[in-house]
Amino acid sequence: MCGISVLFHKESITEERYIEFLKSMQLINHRGPDDEGIVLINTNTGDYIVTRSQIENINLLPSSQTCSFNLALGHKRLSIIDLSANGHQPMKGKDGSWLVFNGEIYNYIEVREELRKSGCVFKTNSDTEVILEAYRTWGKNCLHRFNGMWSFFLWDAQTKQFFISNDRFGVKPLYYKEDANGFMLVSETKQLKAYKNITLSINENSLKNFIDGGYTDTDENTIYNNVFRFKKAHCICIEPKSYQINLIQKTQERYYQINQKRVSIYEREAIKKFRELLYDAVRLRMRADVNFGFAISGGIDSSAILYMARHVIQEENSQNELIGFSAIFPGYEKADESKYIKIVANDLPCQTIYCNPLEDFSIDTFEQHVYYQDEPLSGTSFLAQWNVYQKVQKNNIKILFNGQGADEVFAGYHHHFYRYCRQLLMKGDLPQYFTLVNQYAEIKGVKTDNIHRIVFNEIKLRTKMLLGIAKFDNVLAKNWNRISTLDEMLLADFNVFQLPTYLRVDDRNSMAHSIESRHPFMDYRLVEFGYSLSSNLLIQNGWQKYIIRQAMREMPSEIKFRKDKKGFTTPEDDWLNKYKNEFEDYLSYNKSVLGKKNVTSEKYKNYSLGAWIKVNRV
Repeated sequence: MCGISVLFHKESITEERYIEFLKSMQLINHRGPDDEGIVLINTNTGDYIVTRSQIENINLLPSSQTCSFNLALGHKRLSIIDLSANGHQPMKGKDGSWLVFNGEIYNYIEVREELRKSGCVFKTNSDTEVILEAYRTWGKNCLHRFNGMWSFFLWDAQTKQFFISNDRFGVKPLYYKEDANGFMLVSETKQLKAYKNITLSINENSLKNFIDGGYTDTDENTIYNNVFRFKKAHCICIEPKSYQINLIQKTQERYYQINQKRVSIYEREAIKKFRELLYDAVRLRMRADVNFGFAISGGIDSSAILYMARHVIQEENSQNELIGFSAIFPGYEKADESKYIKIVANDLPCQTIYCNPLEDFSIDTFEQHVYYQDEPLSGTSFLAQWNVYQKVQKNNIKILFNGQGADEVFAGYHHHFYRYCRQLLMKGDLPQYFTLVNQYAEIKGVKTDNIHRIVFNEIKLRTKMLLGIAKFDNVLAKNWNRISTLDEMLLADFNVFQLPTYLRVDDRNSMAHSIESRHPFMDYRLVEFGYSLSSNLLIQNGWQKYIIRQAMREMPSEIKFRKDKKGFTTPEDDWLNKYKNEFEDYLSYNKSVLGKKNVTSEKYKNYSLGAWIKVNRV
């Protein structure tokens, strides 16, 4: 887990540009405090010079010699696997290729063994070298063998081409800015501010999406004009000599697509398969040469990971201990999950470390949070997560497991239930619809009339849309309401509406504190399995995430059958009222850019946007 920076110019990198490149690296010191490296390469001749390396004590200042190179690769390292100098990047392959890599290949041991059988010899125990050898052996098809999260740039010395890739689900960020002469690739958009020739202006459409619905990260666009995110599940080969403007944007190639084909499987078989996959996803992600901890909320997702981790520890006779981290809000019953956290912690057992974001809050922390995020935010739950990572860092933990992805695959959000009910009604399956509504109402303690009203209103809105009566100014809101089935809704949340934002926020919050975040539910095998299950294994007897509840037999029933769905809830209104005077100043900042009126009735979005404008000086 690290940060990367790439600068390519068709002709050469000037001294001025190289200095700016160094500044862009400094802006992500938090992503890799353990090591740093820079190499300059001439893509025409293959010549190179290492200009910065902590392990070799090299720190060359820019000079006229810089102008003979046209590619700069920079890397900030957070040491997780192979803590020795052998894991230093940029890493040079035995064929002369160079790689900068952000992420983890969790199955690197298995891939390495496969490569060894074909004659490859390894010098290190790092997953970085595995990528180099895998690409040298299989070319771009190596991507299909990796189980992990990654964004990387590889200079192929044999073909004199660039190979760039992002992981299947976009867990690890990679952004780019192109012009007629070349491009910059960065791990965080703030790195682009180091370049004097780049003017970052607000993308009005992205801003509108945020103001209207809190939407961010819905596609490759960012909050800035002409700054794009490299597409997840895509790769690209670039020949430097033939580079043209917008080449990256236009020619990325998809190498992976989720297969959402539902298959028939007995519940008992599905439970067995789920447990096998989750166990192995956790086992692979427990590979590390540093200490790790677990997000613990008392919810079924984080608890499932913890119980599987206990099995891994027991079966592998590991010396690791379970350490949980959580945000709590004593006195705020609707937001505080202490009761459920203690049930899990006592049952496992698991050492638990808490933070109280409401009491620990300061306006300086808020500004730091907004600055590191790179984009405005729509809720205080993200700020609470920031506090959790702060606590993790103070306890010298470098990896935190969390449950991202479970809701989007196994139907965990409330609107998944309502969309499924709408689907049943539209199909005319009235018996199943009424049975499910009654079961859900009993579990949640709500009136069936309220559920019927929500579902009927959704159907009426969709009908009005089809007739052209109801119209939406926001395309994303229109597309969300147009979705008619549970399958479509799950995939849309996974790819557009929910998960991409959560992943970006989690990446920035964790890396701001030099911590790697790992997501067992994002293992592509588990994702594919979840999307292969029929709807009745996702929602049944009024329960959502039905298969997880049935599979986790060792979990206390108070957790397995929790009736509330909190999703990292915070006492937001009380939070904002308590610090109202401190927050109010930010309104003047968004008004200075957007006009006199408040941009939204939602307070935190207003404050967050104003803070984003302030700290980014836009």
